[in-house]
Amino acid sequence: MVEAFEIIKAKMVESESDIVEVDTHKVLVFIDHESNTIYLWRGKNAGISEKLMGTRVAAKLSHKYPNYRIRPISEGQEPAVFKHLIGKSLKGP
Repeated sequence: MVEAFEIIKAKMVESESDIVEVDTHKVLVFIDHESNTIYLWRGKNAGISEKLMGTRVAAKLSHKYPNYRIRPISEGQEPAVFKHLIGKSLKGP
C-alpha cells in the first residue's frame, strides 16, 4: 500500500486519488508500507518553501513510523525502485 501527499503552498495535502502527477513544480511525499520507506520527491522547479515543508513532513512521518527510512529524491535522480513504485501504483510522467 502506498500513501501519497503533495506539498501545496507549504501545506501537506493527502492525495484522494490513485493518480498523482509527478510535476517539476511539485514536492511529493510517498509512504510505501511494503518497503517501510518514506520517499521525499522534489521537483527541480518546486519552491523553496515547499521543499522545506516536504522535509518537515517526511521527518514528522518518520516519528509516526519509526521503522521507516526517509529517501530524499531529486527530480532526474530517481532510482529504479521509485520509478517502479510510481509506475505500479501511481501515475508518473
